[in-house]
Amino acid sequence: MAVFISHSFQNQADFENIADALKQRGVPYWNPAEIKPGASLRDQLRAAVERCHLCIFVATRDSLKSSWCGAELGAFWGAGKKVIVYMAEGSLTEEELPPIVQGDAWERRISRIADHAHEVIVQAMKHADGKPVHRASPVAQLSVGQFEKLLAGVVSLGAASVKDKESPQNYQDVETALKGVAGMVLAGFRATEAVAADFTDNWHNKILWVDDKPNNNLFERQAMESMGLQFALALSTDEALSILSSQRFGAIISGMERKEGPREGYVLLEAVRSKDTNTPFFIYANSHAAQHQNEARLRGAQGLTSIAEELVEMVVRSLPIESSTAQVDRG
Repeated sequence: MAVFISHSFQNQADFENIADALKQRGVPYWNPAEIKPGASLRDQLRAAVERCHLCIFVATRDSLKSSWCGAELGAFWGAGKKVIVYMAEGSLTEEELPPIVQGDAWERRISRIADHAHEVIVQAMKHADGKPVHRASPVAQLSVGQFEKLLAGVVSLGAASVKDKESPQNYQDVETALKGVAGMVLAGFRATEAVAADFTDNWHNKILWVDDKPNNNLFERQAMESMGLQFALALSTDEALSILSSQRFGAIISGMERKEGPREGYVLLEAVRSKDTNTPFFIYANSHAAQHQNEARLRGAQGLTSIAEELVEMVVRSLPIESSTAQVDRG
């Protein structure tokens, strides 16, 4: 259960004030910063509306002219979900509001808006018998087999994190690595669990990994498989393009150098981007140099790294529900 704050980009200050008030009351809300660049804005907004139980509409003359705000209000109205109107502009009257929200609860004080939102969310989270719903931790819901798979992922990512080092200094080095990646694996598990709950199809959790020596990345794949991700493997650029012609993936990982050439990762990237600008593309190379990372991004990749932990983190962050710092003009 969460709150959707419909607002014009010009009313960002009002959005932040409402968000702060909701935070103080422990009310979750959807943040537009979660919008991922390159992916369909319409689809992301639709998914956000579906996840949210309540809409707070920041009513100003700017938002009344915003086609995005009109679409958001229409989506909540059509879904039969509650809308609370915050009259953020003092001179605005109820008669100037869109007909679909006239007569809905409205208020000129943010504190009252936040209190009302809190009441609505609390009521929505109660069972028919009146007892609050306490969501169990995803880890607490694991079967024995799932938990074993999760632990295996922690060990695999820990192994991947130290495999390229000359040698760990001592046991504490390995222990520190394992503790660090354990949190990452758990975070990834929660992320993929949420993705699975949000989408009826399953391509979002599938990754195409292109490398002519796939055994070199076994630990990394095992770690991500423990998070719920699935893999298809391709040994060449041609094989990868053939697979992509008939299947969709949540992300693509490619090595840089293959038998076909020393910069084959870019050959594949260019071929993919000529037809697909949305699917996240990551290069797992032998370099971590800043200039190589910059070149990869300029060519259309979401990231380049030689570090296992960083690769896993980038891939998990690319999942549809993961946060981004992107700001979108919704005015």
